[in-house]
Amino acid sequence: RFKLLFHSNFSSSWLLVPPKRSKKNRDKTWEYEEKDRRGSGDHRRSRGHYDSQRSSGSRYRECSPVDSDEDSPPPSLSDLARKLKKKEKQKKRKAYEPKLTLDEMMDSSTFKRFSTSVDNILENLEDVDLTLLDDDEIPQELLLGKHQLSELSSESAKIKAMGIMHKIPTDKMVKVQSILEKNIQDGAKLSTLMNHDNDRDDEERLWRELIMERVTKSADACLTALNIMTSARMPKAVYIEDVIERVVQYTKFHLQNTLYPQYDPVYRVDPRGGGTLSSKAKRAKCSTHKQRVTVMLYNKVCDIISNLSELLEIQLLTDTTILQVSSLGITPFFVENVSELQLCAIKLVTAVFSRYEKHRQLILEEIFTSLARLPTSKRNLRNFRLNSSDVDGEPMYIQMVTALVLQLIQCVVHLPSDKDFDYDNDRKVDKDVLITNSYETAMRTAQNFLSVFLKKCGSKQGEDDYRPLFENFVQDLLSTVNKPDWPAAELLLSLLGRLLVHQFSNKQTEMALRVASLDYLGTVAARLRKDAVTSKMDQRSINRILGESSGGDEIQQLQKALLGYLDENVETDPSLLFARKFYIAQWFRDTSTETEKAMKSQSQRDDDSSDGAHHARDVETTSEILQKAEVRKKFLRSVIKTTASKFSSLRVNSDTVDYEDSCLIVRYLASMRPFAQSFDIYLTQILRVLGESAIAVRTKAMKCLSEVVAVDPSILARSDMQRGVHGRLMDNSTSVREAAVELLGRFVLSRPQLTEQYYDMLIERILDTGISVRKRVIKILRDICLEQPTFNKITEMCVKMIRRVSDEEGIKKLVNETFQKLWFTPTPNHDKEAMTRKILNITDVVAACKDSGYDWFEQLLQNLVDSLVDHILKYEESLADCENKGLTSDRLVACITTLYLFSKIRPQLMVKHAMTMQPYLTTKCNTQSDFMVICNVAKILELVVPLMDHPSENFLTTIEEDLMKLIIKYGMTVSWRASINSSGVQRFVCQQLHGAICLVVIKDKVLELLLYFTKNEDEEVQTKAIIGLGFLLIQHPGLMFASDVKNLYNCLLADRKTSLNLKIQVLKNLQTYLQEEDSRMQEADREWKKMSKQEDLKEMGDISSGMSSSIMQLYLKQVLESFFHTQSSVRHFALNVIALTLSQGLVHPVQCVPYLIAMGTDSEPTMRNKADQQLVEIDKKYTGFIHMKAVAGMKMSYQVQQAIVDSKDTVIRGFRQDETNTALCSHLYTMVRVNRQHRRAFLISLLNLFDDNTKSDVNLLLYTADNLACFPYQSQEEPLFIMHHVDITLSVSGSNLLQSFKESSRGSSSDSDSSDDVIRRPKKPRRSAAVNSDSDSDLDLEDVDKVMQRLPDNPEPLLDFANASQGILLLLMLKQHLKNLYGFSDSKIQKYSPTESAKVYDKAVNRKANVHFNPRQTLDYLTNNLSNADLTYDVKRRVVRQYLDFKVLMEHLDPDEEDEEGDASASIHARNKAITALLGGSSPKNNAADSYDDDSDADEKAPGVRKSRRGGDSAEASGHMNETVKAMDVIAICCPKYKDRPQIARVIQKTSTGYSIRWMAGSYSGTWAEAKKRDGRKLVPWVDTIKESDIIYKKIALTSAHKLSNKVVQTLRSLYAAKEGTSS
Repeated sequence: RFKLLFHSNFSSSWLLVPPKRSKKNRDKTWEYEEKDRRGSGDHRRSRGHYDSQRSSGSRYRECSPVDSDEDSPPPSLSDLARKLKKKEKQKKRKAYEPKLTLDEMMDSSTFKRFSTSVDNILENLEDVDLTLLDDDEIPQELLLGKHQLSELSSESAKIKAMGIMHKIPTDKMVKVQSILEKNIQDGAKLSTLMNHDNDRDDEERLWRELIMERVTKSADACLTALNIMTSARMPKAVYIEDVIERVVQYTKFHLQNTLYPQYDPVYRVDPRGGGTLSSKAKRAKCSTHKQRVTVMLYNKVCDIISNLSELLEIQLLTDTTILQVSSLGITPFFVENVSELQLCAIKLVTAVFSRYEKHRQLILEEIFTSLARLPTSKRNLRNFRLNSSDVDGEPMYIQMVTALVLQLIQCVVHLPSDKDFDYDNDRKVDKDVLITNSYETAMRTAQNFLSVFLKKCGSKQGEDDYRPLFENFVQDLLSTVNKPDWPAAELLLSLLGRLLVHQFSNKQTEMALRVASLDYLGTVAARLRKDAVTSKMDQRSINRILGESSGGDEIQQLQKALLGYLDENVETDPSLLFARKFYIAQWFRDTSTETEKAMKSQSQRDDDSSDGAHHARDVETTSEILQKAEVRKKFLRSVIKTTASKFSSLRVNSDTVDYEDSCLIVRYLASMRPFAQSFDIYLTQILRVLGESAIAVRTKAMKCLSEVVAVDPSILARSDMQRGVHGRLMDNSTSVREAAVELLGRFVLSRPQLTEQYYDMLIERILDTGISVRKRVIKILRDICLEQPTFNKITEMCVKMIRRVSDEEGIKKLVNETFQKLWFTPTPNHDKEAMTRKILNITDVVAACKDSGYDWFEQLLQNLVDSLVDHILKYEESLADCENKGLTSDRLVACITTLYLFSKIRPQLMVKHAMTMQPYLTTKCNTQSDFMVICNVAKILELVVPLMDHPSENFLTTIEEDLMKLIIKYGMTVSWRASINSSGVQRFVCQQLHGAICLVVIKDKVLELLLYFTKNEDEEVQTKAIIGLGFLLIQHPGLMFASDVKNLYNCLLADRKTSLNLKIQVLKNLQTYLQEEDSRMQEADREWKKMSKQEDLKEMGDISSGMSSSIMQLYLKQVLESFFHTQSSVRHFALNVIALTLSQGLVHPVQCVPYLIAMGTDSEPTMRNKADQQLVEIDKKYTGFIHMKAVAGMKMSYQVQQAIVDSKDTVIRGFRQDETNTALCSHLYTMVRVNRQHRRAFLISLLNLFDDNTKSDVNLLLYTADNLACFPYQSQEEPLFIMHHVDITLSVSGSNLLQSFKESSRGSSSDSDSSDDVIRRPKKPRRSAAVNSDSDSDLDLEDVDKVMQRLPDNPEPLLDFANASQGILLLLMLKQHLKNLYGFSDSKIQKYSPTESAKVYDKAVNRKANVHFNPRQTLDYLTNNLSNADLTYDVKRRVVRQYLDFKVLMEHLDPDEEDEEGDASASIHARNKAITALLGGSSPKNNAADSYDDDSDADEKAPGVRKSRRGGDSAEASGHMNETVKAMDVIAICCPKYKDRPQIARVIQKTSTGYSIRWMAGSYSGTWAEAKKRDGRKLVPWVDTIKESDIIYKKIALTSAHKLSNKVVQTLRSLYAAKEGTSS
């Protein structure tokens, strides 16, 4: 129990723990015996890699009360903690002591159960001769039960753990293996068909469950067979090759076909036959939910792979099997979401790589071919958890594939085994060579891997880019370097450094690879420097570790301590065994290399030596080195002899270090190896390529240096760095120079001592030709001035910067900002010293500029203002000399506006010029420019006069007189002509008048007086009274609720006869009120911010905005109705009021939407744009409002156009009659079209206006049709949707229209009416209309004269027909126009279905030029005012001819392309003639007769025509509904439980409740065949029963290609549309 607890504690620190491990039921009997077996060294590491990984290293983090950091407590406490920890370890080890003997285990229930199961199986199958069976034959009696196999699997695992499997007789085991092979074979190739759609029927789901059960049984069989083979001391006979191959075959198949598709969507196969779905978007949308049975299978496969890796260590397998196993082990690393499987696969692949040398290259190649499939998204990138944490204490992770590569390189090293040391000592040399060669093999493997991987990082290979993959790999290496369990990382980085230097130094290498190599080397060099700077060695910890060990050689002691740590943890993490071997081989080779170097240098000194004493010392030193090396080698050889079996005995007596200490040791030992000392080499190589000719290389080299300097700015102090950077500052490429300057700029500030060193280089670059370089230099100089104010070159820097003030715009702005910050920013906390520094700086700069002059500095702003005033005076003089004396120019206005802007910021600058400005108040107001001058002068004086000290009385009196004159003479004009925002005069006048009104205490009397003058006969008096009323109401808004004011305003706005000036003034009053209210609210907000801390929110009431809202709701309707005024000025002010109302949120915006849509069609662009902007704002805040009111807006826009035209005789068009021909409502459509549902609803609503029952105004229909024709359609779906619905409307409305005409033409013949079988529905499809054959002669009249004779005396039906037909004609013309404009064929229009996916018709439309919408007949109808014309004989005849043309058209509405009779051309010809006649072409005199002769053909081709039942095909239009249904007939159905359209089936037989049918599958435009559904494993015909009422079309005749003819398609579409219309 203690052991299980112990393991569960470890597992909590490991991320990837499969759930099955904690659920295993283990007997106490074998649980403790497992430890006995492990202690004796007989076990073969039966637990999986992940089981061991999870506890690796965590023991010390969890159990150690004290960490060995620099901040650790005093030594006494630390030592005490370590002793406690040691005792705890020893206690835990006692729990592992063996408890049971071999005999006791043999008597255990587990062993007996397993033996009994095996005997029962063999007894049941003793009659079966397994040797006679074929490979592919699986007798049913050999297949074991689900529970039987599950039990065998779990029991065999327990027996294996107890180590007593070999006690069962071999012949039994061999037979069991053969039986298990057949059980594996049963599920080895079963496809589970797990697609991710919902299962449509239970049978299919049951079928899958059965298959999964068989697959799971096979997995249990695999596990049982492997448990037998991987048990300790098993005889060779049980390792049956066929069984192993079958297990591998099973695992490979189900990984590829069952598990990968479930866990990673990229591996799923499209059930519709689209191949593998490789889209990365699929991964993003994948569901993480897995079925329980899938998770179980996944866990079993993980166990199988773990056991296979154990089998590889026990038994040598054939090359064929090993190839399969290698492939099996590599694939999981390129699948997402299978971390546990990948951990198992690492163990499997390392086992192959370690033992089978011939397969190593193949494994590496397979990894390379799959690299492109590695995930690059951060979500699933790194899943292998390291034992260490990052700076923030978060656990660190690397990619699984990196962990695999590191393990592969580590597992290559082999040390001589125990028996190799039993020979003579003379053989030791061979062992030394063996160890060294083994390490060099690992080096070659690493070199091979890196060089191949790096070569792929050149230019992109197809769609694969290996650069981010290699970058991730390098980051992983940097994460694992100097960690005790990853010694290969340091080797890989060392080799990588050399390789990268070689790649970018070689000019023959392709440029992309050279730049990438430089980039990676910069990353590695920066990390090296960071380690050197940050990881100062904790010598105290090293001394403590050395103090705990015995011996003289420090290095040897540390090596021993590290090996002790690895030995301690090798049981929990078997991969540490590879790391241990790698370290030993590495140290051995390092020692050998050191010896060789010492010998070589000694031999050179022997040759050169002349001084005897020196020579003797050298020899002595060399001999010491050799002696020490020999001692180390001896130690390493002794360590090699310590095999895994002796680790446990070593551990009990050793005082091992923890994980943190081991990391410290590794770093200490690595600091003596070449990689740690290679920074200088890398830096030198990077500096060397700074002289390259390729700009890309030089720029990248500068960026690499930038990375290095980022971690250690002191590098810039090196002379070679200075030379390198200085050289690049003079580079001929701007990007390189900027990179060099940026490098200096980023880090020169962190080291003030470096500023002096690099100052000269920097200051030169301020004159650089590159703008970006000059900007960068100025920014650096600014930062130096701000952060190092005591630097001695500050003055010089300021002067240099000031001289750039006339540079490019961006630099000029930067210089201004710099000096504003430097000189004119207040010092914090009244820092006197800083203020003194600023003053001294300014004076120093002035002094330094004495040679170049002080123009830039001397009273800069004041001079600017003075010169402006002078300029104005001179300009005035020049104007006086010329002829146009009275004109005020734009230049003068601009100068005075500029002075106003200066006054606004700093009015003191204008104080001395106030008297100069005063005369401009007397300017005569003739033009807009004159108004602007007065406005701005008034604003300037308003700001400046209060600041004047003791202005003269004369000056003040003059101003007062000028202002009074303005009020009396121009006040009304100014307020009338100029808008509030731009008129300072009006504001001044307002203020004066406010003052006057405020003096009047009795405001009601003032109101009464003003109201009295509004009734005066003189319009000017009325206007002035309303202006005064406006000012009063601004001060006292409550008066707006007075009934007199309300009646006055409403009457003036609503009455069309009201004077234009009065109407505009009312709107202006409302506008001014809203503007003042807005200003008042803003001021209140500012005050509230100051007082908010003292005030109580509960006492605050938003009274003002509430009153504004009430006022606007009172007048809103009348203001909105002002949009329909003929004068644009009224519309303009009404729009301003509405815009202010909406911006202040005073009314609900939905009521304004239709009016704003209408204003969007105004003829003036400014108003259009303003209205459109308001709509956009509303749409942002309230989605759906625009769509809701779109049709109402369209109708109102028609009213606006009527108001603009203001003439009943003019025809109103819906597009701009200029070169653009854009629809008036195009902006509305662009807003609605974004949402497909809203767009369709909007278009259908517009098309519904053309319905024959709506009785819409013909001009409104023309206006709507114009808009529909000219809307800015973007995708093909939009015009196709309109044409589709036009066809439906034509079918319904056209038939109804013809029918009503025919009925009216019959006169009073009541007898024919009684025998009629006419079904009149407003919206029925035309094909469902059926007429009694008695009326044949009435319906089919095709001659003008005959119809004329049958016309009734009452002319109203004829006029109704002429009026109603205009809508149909417009639709017809619209369809033809869209067809011509966008180039659609009839077949394309015919095949379109609105229910199809939006993507099908998502292509952009191609508009043809010069195709205009010109419905001539409707234009003639409106121009000649035919609706009110007298019915002369000619008019009647024209209407009749129109009726006949229309009738022919309805008969030939849709050309049938697939007619089997071959008469399509006749129908098309007739249709085209009818369209030509209807749409304005001259109708031939005999066309009626022609059409009549061709009627029999035409009938077949036009399913929309009402026909007699007498003819053979005349029932087509009604769907043959009077026919009797027989067996094998093809029928169309409208069955409510299915949504498919159309529903076509073949009748089997009649039943008591309806019909038995067989469904067919197809589409409107596709072929039709018998539909199938799944019945178990078979596909069977889909049979169903229906009611007779479900049938909508009987006796469908399919074409020779098994398709629906076009006339049937059209009929069906109408019938379905009618059904859906009725149901809705």
